[in-house]
Amino acid sequence: MKKTILSFAIAAMVALMVSCGKTGGNEGYTFSVQNNITGTTGTANCHIPDLGAPMSFEVAGEGDILDVTATVKVKHRDKSELADEPRATTELWISGRQDDNKDTKITLTADEEMQKKIVEWLSQPAGTELDIIFKGRVPKADLDKLNAKECTNTLVL
Repeated sequence: MKKTILSFAIAAMVALMVSCGKTGGNEGYTFSVQNNITGTTGTANCHIPDLGAPMSFEVAGEGDILDVTATVKVKHRDKSELADEPRATTELWISGRQDDNKDTKITLTADEEMQKKIVEWLSQPAGTELDIIFKGRVPKADLDKLNAKECTNTLVL
């Protein structure tokens, strides 16, 4: 009986130590901003997508640098057409001014496969939609500064 109680006590203590050891991690960390795409820049093609494109974020990893994936649903404006050669990369900039009057900015990039889909989408007719996936490794401190705030969200196309 004493061995059984001792075994349960040890198991409970180990479980507590394991769970306490993970409290410094970023499990379940969520990131969001209050608004959608607020602007575009890059080439003349930047006038193709509608502003206000919705965004969603996923955050993974532990420690001071986290893996962030953003999905932006873009749609051609009416009467839009490819104006320039597409950029070699497409980026998503999320920035915001802090209380100390300094800007915090994170940059996420579409990978090579996504870039091919973007180039195809640029030549599609008005009304065509595409989910653009951006990825990057971002300091958690920067995410904390921008999290749940109204930000300037720029699609660099």
